[in-house]
Amino acid sequence: MTVLLPFIVNAGLNFVLGLLVALFLGPEAFGLYAIGAATVVLVNTALLDWLKLSVVRFYSLQSRESDPGVRATLDLLFAGVGLSLSALLAAAMLAGVDTGLPAALLIVSVAGGVAAGWFDYHAAIARARFLDAAYARLVLVRSVAALLLMVGGAWWTRDPVIVLLGGVLSVVAAVLANRGRLTDARPASGPFRTDLMRNFARYALPLVAGNAVYAAIPLLNRAILAESHGFAEAGYFSLASDIGLRLFPVLATMLEIVLLREVIRLDETRGRVAAQKRIARNMVVVVACVLPVALGFWLILPAFERLFVPASFRGHFAGHMALLLPGFAAIALFQAGLAPVFLLAKRTLVAILASLIGLAVNLALIFALPGMLAPAMVSIAQSAAYLTALLVMAVVALRALPVLPPLREIACVLAAGLAMGLAIWPLRGALPVPLELPLQIGLGGMVYAAVILACDVGRWRTGLKLRWLAWRSARR
Repeated sequence: MTVLLPFIVNAGLNFVLGLLVALFLGPEAFGLYAIGAATVVLVNTALLDWLKLSVVRFYSLQSRESDPGVRATLDLLFAGVGLSLSALLAAAMLAGVDTGLPAALLIVSVAGGVAAGWFDYHAAIARARFLDAAYARLVLVRSVAALLLMVGGAWWTRDPVIVLLGGVLSVVAAVLANRGRLTDARPASGPFRTDLMRNFARYALPLVAGNAVYAAIPLLNRAILAESHGFAEAGYFSLASDIGLRLFPVLATMLEIVLLREVIRLDETRGRVAAQKRIARNMVVVVACVLPVALGFWLILPAFERLFVPASFRGHFAGHMALLLPGFAAIALFQAGLAPVFLLAKRTLVAILASLIGLAVNLALIFALPGMLAPAMVSIAQSAAYLTALLVMAVVALRALPVLPPLREIACVLAAGLAMGLAIWPLRGALPVPLELPLQIGLGGMVYAAVILACDVGRWRTGLKLRWLAWRSARR
């Protein structure tokens, strides 16, 4: 529960953060902010995410004791990349390179990318060492600080640069507040090792290249909308995109933390086949968690928009979000369900191929068809890109596993989703919004849970029964 609580709180705060920033900035300024925010993600993903991935796969309690050079090499690599990126930005600014963005926005966006990488690096260290309490504090401090600083900056200044700067300061506050807990009791004293650097690069860079393409797709689409329809239209698209890209990766990361470390432990103790079989079973858990979030959000979307979305974004928000949701679900399914197959085998080159195919689909749908450069088509293209990449990765991943996910349980999950949809659909627009939305969420959740437990998906009903019996025995 310690490791899950911050994700639940973070998901809620991310909803509030995006909506309040949009409220205070307005569509046009929010469109500019969103391009800066997408640049933050791209910088972090393309240049620093490989170090986080290397921590997750190569740094552990065992390697911390047996090979201190792992942590020392990772620390020095992060410092080197961060300083090199800062120097490159300074040189570009002095040379007068035109990036198409205001200079202040570009500077704070790059700083935000480095800060995000710094946060992810320390978060990965906490996960690798099973420091769940420290991890929870790290996530919660950043979430609360971001809400205060970014929303406060939007309200006080109406300036996208100040809002992005608030995000940078929230990361600094979170890491500094927890840095002592994340420092090794015996500081990393091993030498910088080029052989480890090569291992990290061979393992992580293909994944990073793929993730960088995925991160570039929303940035590219926002730029296309801004160029063809103005910053206001880019702002409408970006609010829906930002909320989805905050919620679903958070959900995927939560599932990844809970499921992946057990897979790695099985690989170390019982062998590769046992770990692969666990991945196949975990895919059911991932689908069972992602489906109700994506489907449920689509079902409650009209009520959610009327109750929470700023008036200047209404109509546009729901239209984009409905089309983007399949792509968001694809991101979560890949990150939590399929990526462990490639992480475990250290075969990550396929990520580049899948991402490039997805990018090609995105551009083809936007530009190749005559008359299709419309706001709705950009949302469709983004979802199609992520779904195509998911399909490519699924074909490769399932062929690599010794067993398939339990198909009966997958069918039960789909049946539970159908039952949830049938329960919620008649309520759309039938009641005042303050009553309709909680009733939809409560009724849909109960129906979905009832079908899942009736089918004993993931042996959750059995697990709850055993816990109940153990609790009763303990009270006697």
